[in-house]
Amino acid sequence: MSVVLEPKLTGKTPWFAGDAPPESVPEKYRLGRAYVPKTRYLNPEFLELELDKLFTRTWQIACREEELTGVGSYVEYEIGKHSILVVRESRTAISAYFNACRHRGTRLAKGRGRVGSIICPFHGWRWNLDGSIRLVLDREEFVPRSDEHLGLVRVRTETWGGFVFINMDPDAAPLLDYLDPIPRIFEPFHYENMRIRWQKGVVLPCNWKTVLDGFLEAYHVAGTHPQLHRFDKANTNIASMKELENRTWSPTTTYERHAHYSSVGQKKSATDASNAKKDPTARGTSGTVDPREAFALSVQYIYDDMRGLENERSWRAAEALKTAELPEGQGPGAAFMKIYHDLVVSEGYEWNDISPEQWAEAGTAWNVFPNSILLPNQGSSFMYRSRPYGDDPNQCLFEIFGLDQVPASEYDTKREYDPQVFEDYRDADLGEVFSQDLMNTKEITVGMHSPSFDGHRLSEDQEMTIYNHHRVADRFLWTD
Repeated sequence: MSVVLEPKLTGKTPWFAGDAPPESVPEKYRLGRAYVPKTRYLNPEFLELELDKLFTRTWQIACREEELTGVGSYVEYEIGKHSILVVRESRTAISAYFNACRHRGTRLAKGRGRVGSIICPFHGWRWNLDGSIRLVLDREEFVPRSDEHLGLVRVRTETWGGFVFINMDPDAAPLLDYLDPIPRIFEPFHYENMRIRWQKGVVLPCNWKTVLDGFLEAYHVAGTHPQLHRFDKANTNIASMKELENRTWSPTTTYERHAHYSSVGQKKSATDASNAKKDPTARGTSGTVDPREAFALSVQYIYDDMRGLENERSWRAAEALKTAELPEGQGPGAAFMKIYHDLVVSEGYEWNDISPEQWAEAGTAWNVFPNSILLPNQGSSFMYRSRPYGDDPNQCLFEIFGLDQVPASEYDTKREYDPQVFEDYRDADLGEVFSQDLMNTKEITVGMHSPSFDGHRLSEDQEMTIYNHHRVADRFLWTD
């Protein structure tokens, strides 16, 4: 079971049972109070440690189940120097293997595709989809070895919420235990009923954790995305002092492995993390007189610019809200949820009632340790995934998955989409908000290399998701 910390971490952060004592961490990598040294981002030695001891022992999202559209479909999951082949072995079984021929080590398959059997492109050895050896060419010429010895080496794979996870550690805890408390908290959002609408990856000039950090806190919103709460979305000028005074506060909560932040309202009116809670009916746009329009515009901008987290149905519901008659005592947020509910149900989608308590516990964005982020929302979501790009600590592959609920009648329908990867994020057509985030990554990397900078000094209210990631990583990096 998970151990929940106080939402606000202050003073000495506790080391959980099983964690390495601080003394085992080399001084140059040692965490301080709300402090993370830059060596954990910039040193090639540290990346090598992560590839050898962190990514080989943790559960990671390799793909979605719908990416494996039929028997024989496969997706390659690369993490640094490691390559894993995830294969739909049968209609009901998904397997994963180390992506290496048992003869000379050749990579067996790249990217994604569909095969009847797994064939080495070098000498033609073949394996069945269950990993058993099917053909050794001229087998009589080799030292006798059993079929079991020549089979592909399995990697553990389990599923939750439509996601396929892999773990290279055969002794790892079961996935649901590892994810706790995420499956319970995310249950009302039914990720298994969502499908990938679009997927884009970009190669970035930063460490894999740098871009992840930017999506693990909302403290940056006033500085990076000043237009988010403005009526004029084209106005991306730096925030005024008045806007800074009215900025959204987003406290963090950390768990035994995972962490999240919650955008809960203006800081001056939400000063206690235990009382401040996420409320999807409390949204708005400054500079707008009509509260219906203020709410509607905040929904529509997210869909228009980011093309996700909201969907075309919530956009239409927001449009209807602008002219809707509000019953006495009902705010625009509650009216929107009623319009949205009626619209999606009438069009064949399932609607899941989510209580205020469930919204509050779900928060805004979760770090699914180590390298993914999920944003729980009604009917739509984003998933972010970050991975080292080769052995350069100053490069990474960052991916955005736009997930959207599909009609109940289409749960078993195969859906095709084309994942894209761009060498430059400016070619990816990601909209203003994502572009602002990704623009920061190079500037952060340049600044971190400065001799004047030694490490991150983090907010103990709004950036403990970042600190928690490093605290948990130490458990894998400095223990056997």
